[in-house]
Amino acid sequence: MRGRCPLPRFKDLTYRSKLFLTYALIVSLPLSILSWMYFHSSRDFVSEFAKQNWYSIVKQNNEIMDAELARVEESSLAMIGDQTLYEQYLHANPDDEYSMISMEKKVSRTLNTYFTDLGQMYSIHLITSYSNIGPTGASAFIPYSSFNQTALYQAALRGDGAMEWVPTFSFDHMFQQNIRRSKPPEYVRLLAGVRLLKLFNINNGEVAELQGKAELPVLAVVYRPEMYHSRFADTLPSAGASFFVISPEGQPVAGTSMEQETAAIDPAWLDEMTERKSGTLTVTQNGKPLIICFDMSGVTGWISGITISPEAMVSAFLPEIKSYTFYLAVILLLLSLLLAYIFANSITKPIHQLLQAIKKTGEGEFDTRIPVESYNEMGLLIHKFNQMNVKINNLIEENYKVKLREKETEIMSLNIQLNPHFMYNTLNIMNWTALENNQTELSRMIVSLSSMLQYTTRNSQDTGDLADDLNWLKHYIFITNQRFEDRFTVSYDIAPELYAYQVPKLFLQPFVENAIVHGFSRLHSGGEIVIRGWVTGSERFFTVEDNGTGIAPSKLEELGKRAGESIGIRNVDKRIKLIYGDGYGVTLTSVEGQGTRVQINLPASNM
Repeated sequence: MRGRCPLPRFKDLTYRSKLFLTYALIVSLPLSILSWMYFHSSRDFVSEFAKQNWYSIVKQNNEIMDAELARVEESSLAMIGDQTLYEQYLHANPDDEYSMISMEKKVSRTLNTYFTDLGQMYSIHLITSYSNIGPTGASAFIPYSSFNQTALYQAALRGDGAMEWVPTFSFDHMFQQNIRRSKPPEYVRLLAGVRLLKLFNINNGEVAELQGKAELPVLAVVYRPEMYHSRFADTLPSAGASFFVISPEGQPVAGTSMEQETAAIDPAWLDEMTERKSGTLTVTQNGKPLIICFDMSGVTGWISGITISPEAMVSAFLPEIKSYTFYLAVILLLLSLLLAYIFANSITKPIHQLLQAIKKTGEGEFDTRIPVESYNEMGLLIHKFNQMNVKINNLIEENYKVKLREKETEIMSLNIQLNPHFMYNTLNIMNWTALENNQTELSRMIVSLSSMLQYTTRNSQDTGDLADDLNWLKHYIFITNQRFEDRFTVSYDIAPELYAYQVPKLFLQPFVENAIVHGFSRLHSGGEIVIRGWVTGSERFFTVEDNGTGIAPSKLEELGKRAGESIGIRNVDKRIKLIYGDGYGVTLTSVEGQGTRVQINLPASNM
């Protein structure tokens, strides 16, 4: 409707309004959740807490059993390299009774060294088709003559040197013997771990294996299922709970009532437990819910678990309900912090964007802009920041143009300063030549001077081709040589690739002039000037060397400060730095009485 003010969007609200709404939600929402959970979630919380507690008991018991069985595996693995066992089974002679008695004693002593603490083990056997040897006489109850026809032997072969654990089995069924009349009832059900011992011996660095030379013995470590009863029965947290141990294939190992417990495990539950390996399940049995806490052994692969109904679980943990309020308060606090974080993020996000933009601006990116998404205080601040960046960018551009014009003016000024200085010296030389000669060479000198003046005045650029600059230098040397009556010679060694580059105009002349005027001032003949040029990597190098009088160390620094005779040197060095940067320029070295060397460093690129 016309004239009706639209409701403001949340992002357009002031920060005070946002904070008010945030804290209102932080207070009201947890209180509402607390009231609802207090009346409706007590049972679920206690059930979950108890479930996790029982799961930790299962896992802890399983770890204790695994530690026991893992020690057995480690000891049996160490036996493989035992020299005594290797020698005894290599030279075993079943037909020699005395030899077999001696062998049994030695093997039994060896077994005792590996299994010093039998713990919960029922018996240990080293079985072949001709013997059954253990650390005690109790080993004899397992028949060895038909052992290779049992499931234990097949499991050992299947392991091929690794330990295989066989679930609880009937002694009568395994060995096809009825010994109940002569043996106590505990022999009726057993479980075992078997390993085919691939014995070997190391002699002089060579490994000799028993396999292929003699029959390999099978190690059988036998337990009674009661070892699981002693571990789980005392730790069951409730009278209504029971435990089970079962293989992934459904073979029973142990349980509160082994036949009933394993028969009650649905194959679908077993498949899920095998896949998950550890955790909890809530299933339905006979129309009632049942909780299963389970964990798979990392040694045997068997699954240990506890089953209990939710009713029994709650009755066992009713005292824990008293701590319900404390845990609820912790959860609500975490939830409140999460909500506060979400709302604070909506407030601080534009501030973070502004800080990032300020950082980029500080690094020189003055074209940084932030989109204005709202028109509250932060939106106005971002808008002003964008305006500021526009103005700064314009000021920098104007300042850059001014600095560029100043640099061009300074370079032009240095060029103008150099030319009159040289022309003065040249005219002076021509004057002396005219006075001391009959003017026969004057024409050639004037022609050279004309060429030189043409090069210096035909364009205003500060750089030119190397070939033109060297041509100008040769005219200068010709004129100067007339003045000094062939007192010196000049040679050139210039790399051909240098002619593709441009150089600062007249950049070699001041150094040649200094060599002639100052270096050869005391020489009447024999002066030599060598001009070289080469390219190394990304740089060009030129040198002007003479064999003149040189410069004393105390005067080298002073020479750079003397206005009159060093103006050309300072001019060239300053022009190079203005054109190419401070990383390039002129280096002067001299040895008194031997000569002077000037090195000019330029980049290997035309700028």
